Amino acid sequence: MSDIAPAALRQTPPKLVAVDLDGTVVDYHDQQLTRPSAAVVDAIRAVREAGVPVAVVTGRAIWGAVRTAADLGLVDGFVSASHGAGEYDLGLGEISHQATVDARVAVEAFRASDPKVEFAVEWDLDGWWHTAGFRRDFPAQWAGEVTLEALAARPAPRLVARVDSDNRYGGGMRCPNAMRLADGAGLDPADYHVEVGYNGWVDVGPPGVSKATGIARIAEYYGVSSADTVVFGDAHNDLTMFAWAGYAVAMGQAEPEVRAAADETAPAVWEDGVAKVLSRWFEF
Repeated sequence: MSDIAPAALRQTPPKLVAVDLDGTVVDYHDQQLTRPSAAVVDAIRAVREAGVPVAVVTGRAIWGAVRTAADLGLVDGFVSASHGAGEYDLGLGEISHQATVDARVAVEAFRASDPKVEFAVEWDLDGWWHTAGFRRDFPAQWAGEVTLEALAARPAPRLVARVDSDNRYGGGMRCPNAMRLADGAGLDPADYHVEVGYNGWVDVGPPGVSKATGIARIAEYYGVSSADTVVFGDAHNDLTMFAWAGYAVAMGQAEPEVRAAADETAPAVWEDGVAKVLSRWFEF
């Protein structure tokens, strides 16, 4: 059930639909790879058959995002990944946009905050390059190990700093250890965009780049306004996207702060919330 009275719910179909991935169209299941349910896949197909484009907007790296986009049946269109720093054209099969940061300054700041911090970095489509102690305790595409010096020497669209944490991924609460790490590093927001994650994880990307800028770029390709865009998400990194879009839908399991920022709260991801909301506008 929605948290909003029926009279307040959007009734007109959107002209662009954007979906987050983890916690929105796929469940967590203790960080194991999952696929969207048949109901969600059918809903996405119905949207596309109605002539409405569907975009993916995610914090995942491009290679991981493209995999789930394929599971959703998306063979063309755009994926905005890495919190808006990377963009992939599904039809052309190539990166269509990428913004980067100077990794060295960030690495030095995090090391000063906590000498035990480890790092991973996203370069193009290779997979995660990582320092020796980075915990690879989740399914991902691993490109290989690099020295700290090599990692810091090359600009990247995304740098990950990670410390030990007992915080549960998918639990909805940002990791206290990661928040202390980010606060201690004190990166200048004029130079870096910082996202604190769940399990010791801190994402660093280009300034002024977020899920909002990612979906705005995609909407511009299609000539669709923010008012005609509906977005779905479940986490704090979706809040910029919620603020930009004309209509925002939070998943039922999201934290109260995230649900409060949305125009509607859908059923939880494990209850096919995306499909149930889309069924109001599209037949499937």
